[in-house]
Amino acid sequence: MEYTVKIFPDPGEDGDYIAEIEELKGCSAFGETPEEALREIEIAMQLWIEAAKKYGKPVPRPKNKKNSEPKKRFNVIFPASLLSDVDEYRGKYGMKRSELLAAAVEQFIASNRRLRSGH
Repeated sequence: MEYTVKIFPDPGEDGDYIAEIEELKGCSAFGETPEEALREIEIAMQLWIEAAKKYGKPVPRPKNKKNSEPKKRFNVIFPASLLSDVDEYRGKYGMKRSELLAAAVEQFIASNRRLRSGH
């Protein structure tokens, strides 16, 4: 698993553990042990990603994958209303502008490749 997983005791003090994936807002799972919580978060992660793709939502890349690739800066000009929509959406999903735009471009390119290949 390339995503950042945090496992911690459930604050409800019932002895369970909670696992969360930092990059996937709202993706969490529970287990009676840290190992069980880790197994459950792997399932939750797959379901989260499938649902995001199904509904056209961006799937943030793992932090460690983001850091391993060279970055290049460029300027983008958006109409003010579109930039406002970008900021509202990225805030809702806990993403930076650049993360959202990169995810949207990746999804757009992948979609066009599937259309051209007939899949």
